[in-house]
Amino acid sequence: MNAERLHDMVEQMWVRTQCLDLCARYCQGVDHSDQDIFMSIWHPEGKYVVGRRQGVFAGTTELAQALDFVREAYASTHHWTTNHVVTRAGVDVAIGVSDSIAICVDHADRPHFVAATYQDDYVRHDGDWKIRRRVVRRWLVSEQVPVSLRHPETIAEQS
Repeated sequence: MNAERLHDMVEQMWVRTQCLDLCARYCQGVDHSDQDIFMSIWHPEGKYVVGRRQGVFAGTTELAQALDFVREAYASTHHWTTNHVVTRAGVDVAIGVSDSIAICVDHADRPHFVAATYQDDYVRHDGDWKIRRRVVRRWLVSEQVPVSLRHPETIAEQS
């Protein structure tokens, strides 16, 4: 293996790692309603498409309103993202696709399963990888799921 090939392989792993981190920080930002984390993943001209008409957020000002949109629909969310595939599409561009399952608790404290596929465009901006565009394609939104949710603080108190 020559040095150029090795460099390309390391760069591909670095890009993949950075994009996986963006996806994880997306989940943390949404699940914890953490505006700083959520906003840190986006390119300044980023676009977030989650749902239809009211679920399209473009640019920093609109993206800053996206967590309010999520919280209007659900009191809390708990995401797990998997099957992430990242493909380089240029020196500073990559595309990704991943699947997500979430437990979303409505405002009446009823849990629902939501499954979706995320289609992402990533771009290197000022040396850091950012999401330029994320399209959320939901393919399952369940009725209320008959499970009892136990939060970590409740579990700790019972031990």
